[in-house]
Amino acid sequence: MKQIQQFLHWITTPYYGSNRLSRWIRLHIEKRHLQELIGIPLIGLAFFGAFVVPQTMAGFASTELYFDTPKIIVNAGVSDSRFRWPLATFGISQEFSGGHPGMDLTDPVGTAIHPIADGTVIYAGTILMGYGQHVIVKHNDQLESLYAHLSKINVKEGQKVTKNTELGEVGATGWATGNHLHLEIHINGTATNPLEVLPELKKQ
Repeated sequence: MKQIQQFLHWITTPYYGSNRLSRWIRLHIEKRHLQELIGIPLIGLAFFGAFVVPQTMAGFASTELYFDTPKIIVNAGVSDSRFRWPLATFGISQEFSGGHPGMDLTDPVGTAIHPIADGTVIYAGTILMGYGQHVIVKHNDQLESLYAHLSKINVKEGQKVTKNTELGEVGATGWATGNHLHLEIHINGTATNPLEVLPELKKQ
């Protein structure tokens, strides 16, 4: 019984900001070609990874998730450049890829989230699965950004925002396995790697 308890504790302990089992499932699916996935019940896998595996354990502190990932330091101040990162300091639990159209930035629950640039909120709401509580900001006719898994939303649709506006707070709503911000940037409707748009990162 003790070995089972140790195994369950290990598999549910946050690793790089995510639950170990759901992270393993997600990474292995993303590495496969679409042809290899035909016939695999993807909905069942997604459900298993997101719900059967506990999304968060009640006893885990948000700081445990934060310090479990490599720390990246970016300029916390708003510079004269057009874009900024939505968080001042964060870990990266998952990068942009063909199967993951954004970046997952880990931080303690409640950390303030800012838009990458000035714009207008075109969506601020909640869905039970996927993004959970999330906000979408339109910056111009070509560029939009999405901020998902928020614990709290501080803006409303139609609101004008600047790089100083607090859109909401980091959380783990929707299909999240740890406190983090899922950031997506879309240019002309196509998901683009945030590293190609936002200022260069400096590792601590």
